Amino acid sequence: MSSARTAGLIFIAICLAASYTTAHQQRRGKPPAKTAGAEAKDPREEAAKLFEEGQSAHQKGELEKAVGLYREALELDPSLWQAEFQRGAAYFSLNRLAEAKASMLGALKQLSEFADAPEARGPSSRAQTLLGEIALAESNPVEAEKSFRRALELNPQAPRARAGLAEIMLGGGKYAEAIAEAKAAIEAGDERASIYAMLGEALTLSGKYDEALTSLNEALKREPKSAIALRRRAEVYIARNDLKAAIEDLRASAEIEPDIPNRLRLAGALATAKRYDEAVPLYQRILQDEPSNSEARTALATVMIESGKGAEAAAQLESLIKAEPNRADLRAQLAELYLPSHPEKALEQYMTAAKIEPSQPAHQIGVAASLVKLGRFQEAVAASRQALSQNPKEDVAYFARTNLATALFKLDDFQNAAGEYIRILDFQRKRGDRKRTAITLYFLGICLDKLGDYEQALKAYEQFMALASADNKLEMDKVNLRLPSLRRQIKEGKGNRKK
Repeated sequence: MSSARTAGLIFIAICLAASYTTAHQQRRGKPPAKTAGAEAKDPREEAAKLFEEGQSAHQKGELEKAVGLYREALELDPSLWQAEFQRGAAYFSLNRLAEAKASMLGALKQLSEFADAPEARGPSSRAQTLLGEIALAESNPVEAEKSFRRALELNPQAPRARAGLAEIMLGGGKYAEAIAEAKAAIEAGDERASIYAMLGEALTLSGKYDEALTSLNEALKREPKSAIALRRRAEVYIARNDLKAAIEDLRASAEIEPDIPNRLRLAGALATAKRYDEAVPLYQRILQDEPSNSEARTALATVMIESGKGAEAAAQLESLIKAEPNRADLRAQLAELYLPSHPEKALEQYMTAAKIEPSQPAHQIGVAASLVKLGRFQEAVAASRQALSQNPKEDVAYFARTNLATALFKLDDFQNAAGEYIRILDFQRKRGDRKRTAITLYFLGICLDKLGDYEQALKAYEQFMALASADNKLEMDKVNLRLPSLRRQIKEGKGNRKK
């Protein structure tokens, strides 16, 4: 989720604090003894004062100061769960996740002493919600879901818990559930731009473009510089074949977050619109910043060919290589130009580049891609696994996995191919790549079907059909032919059922 998931926004009601503190102190022990001639300072009063100072610092964004004040308050009065709660919130904003979790668990332990008192349910729900957000930040959706659901048991209207569940469902590809939870969060009062963007994203991935556009427009009203909302709205425009509007949104998104994935999306849209004079220099700048980026290199070669400059570019690269034969980057660029129509020449250039720079996995990935094109699948498997053994970055490893999955599929090794397709899906869903996600689901469905896992195959096919476009007509026809018999086999109890 966006920066809207900041614990600094989670402040509990002070009126509850007073009632709890009084009741809690009565349980905890006797008031401090008076000294002769004067009253000793009540440590609880001092703790309350420090807590208020901590809240003030917290609201001003002075998080380290707030943490210190909350700690001092707790030293004077360990029963002050409000300070423990707020300390956990401050830790979370500081990305000190282990400490945030410990504080929140401490607050929950103290709140549990009030049993199921109505006054305790609200703060306990908030604490469970924050535990869920901590778990999400730790990339632990299973624990996060448990906390969010517990928060909703305590308070069925908890909007941030609903939003957290929506994020988990979206990340797991459960778009219908994500839509339901996001709508519930909005109905419960969540008006953040991030929840509208999330709803728009889930609706986009479900192919519900009109609804998605409405939600994304709402998100951008609240936060005009929401890069993710702009990206998702661009997808809707692309689906509607409005490339001009899509390019405007992608350009705005890339200006807000000028990272390579955003620039690649913009370059891809420009190429689709045949605005090659803008796409080519953008791809070239990306390669200057990240020479190993396989996606940019492949796309650049494709654009050069489509724009009728493939032969010109190849001739120029061949001339440069003659002058500088040890330039691996030039050989890789030439190989990309050769790959579509001359994979044997591409293989030669990639292999030479790999010898020059053996530690660069992108060259080995190119070798594998060439071998796949040539139908030398067993060799492609070995080359792909060699590239993956170098632990490349996720976006580089993605291309190694696509080659590996294709080669394994062609070798009828459906078990291992399915594992690779699942990993590929995770990456594509993170990137919001609807088109590639659809075709990956198609091949995953075939693998599961061949393995006799009919129920999972059916799920994959149905998700494919939900995402497929006119470009997938052939695959859609094949799936439509298979579905009736597959459903019948499931009904008859055939296939490998999970126990």
